[in-house]
Amino acid sequence: MGVSVRRSSALLTLVIFAVASLSPANGFDSYWHSQCIQKAGEEFGFSEDAWKIMQLGNFSPDFFGPVAEYAAKKLEGRELDALNQYQSNNSQVRGAAIFLHFDNLNSDLQGNSNFDHIFAHLLTSTQNMLSDYAKLNVDERTHKVLTLITLGASLHAVQDFYSHSDWIHNDFNNTDVKMIKLPSGELRAPTWFEFHSKHDLPNNWPFRVKSGIYPPIAGASNTHTRMNHDNSRLMYTEYENPGQPLRSEAEYHNSGVVPARGDDASNFAHQQLAVNTALAASIEWVRKLEENANAKKEIEAAKDWNLKLHDPHLAKELEAGLIMETAISCAAGKWDGDDPPNGRGTICRSVLERKLNTVGNTTGAELESEIIGLAANLAMPFVLNFTGMFWDVHSQYHILEHLVEGFGSNSGHYSLEKK
Repeated sequence: MGVSVRRSSALLTLVIFAVASLSPANGFDSYWHSQCIQKAGEEFGFSEDAWKIMQLGNFSPDFFGPVAEYAAKKLEGRELDALNQYQSNNSQVRGAAIFLHFDNLNSDLQGNSNFDHIFAHLLTSTQNMLSDYAKLNVDERTHKVLTLITLGASLHAVQDFYSHSDWIHNDFNNTDVKMIKLPSGELRAPTWFEFHSKHDLPNNWPFRVKSGIYPPIAGASNTHTRMNHDNSRLMYTEYENPGQPLRSEAEYHNSGVVPARGDDASNFAHQQLAVNTALAASIEWVRKLEENANAKKEIEAAKDWNLKLHDPHLAKELEAGLIMETAISCAAGKWDGDDPPNGRGTICRSVLERKLNTVGNTTGAELESEIIGLAANLAMPFVLNFTGMFWDVHSQYHILEHLVEGFGSNSGHYSLEKK
């Protein structure tokens, strides 16, 4: 057994080096969440290693939540055993993860003030956690990992608000807080906090925000499946209606300034409106966190971390973690939907088909995708331990549990103020 583990770890190390040499800076970005993390990180001058660690932190609410559950349905043998065992050992973390998506759990979210309650408590919790890390008697690398993982995880919830709600379906140009035109020519909606700055009482706003019911309920039109903007084609399997094929949900996204009309171009433009808004909200979120001087000090201390130079072993763990993020996302159909377009689809097919041609027959992106597929095939049972510094901090320091203080509960229902 020991020889087998060492051999697989050695193969994983070779895979990490190969992928690192082939990939651009965003080579392992998983889904649009990771794109937002990279761009927000670059906006604040984070190093590549720092924003990649934030990407792993950003993935944690999905890894400990629904993505691992979906992925398990497509795995078997020792891969499935390893994932299930890891999930069972972290059930408390999983209980907190469900509250970090702005989903309408159990139809609890009934008014704008509910969303405001979550945003306010998430902001306070994140600032307090970052400030408290300075008081921990731990080494510098643990300080930095905790800071970056926490920052990434909090951003997951912020980004999901714009994906899982109908926020971008509102015509903000009919209000005094207008749509914003980006240098690219695309649009974004104002963020929650931008609108809030001019309209103090959310329940008096000229629209009522809704997010998708999760778990989705058969017969309801506002389910998570139908309302989310998670993939660029707006294609989903309606799990609330068993036996239904993958289908477009564009008919539920035909509102707002950039409506989806069912064709690829308009569907993509509508989804990108959510992404663009989530990116602006991510940048705004970091600025709001830094309004707390102690939180800002922790962020500044972690943002320029160069693992390759100062901690090469942890750099290998980071690359392994990003490979695992890609593999699990693809297995779950959550990389960019169940049928990802372009190169994203090539990578996912490699992961799912577990194929590797002779290295001499492939180059560039094809070789990269096959290496990721090989890593997923050989290393999944071991990678969770190999990347312990990034996954195990959750169970050791209860990151997700602390993030949801004030709005999460052990009952599976939100803890909300009664209005």
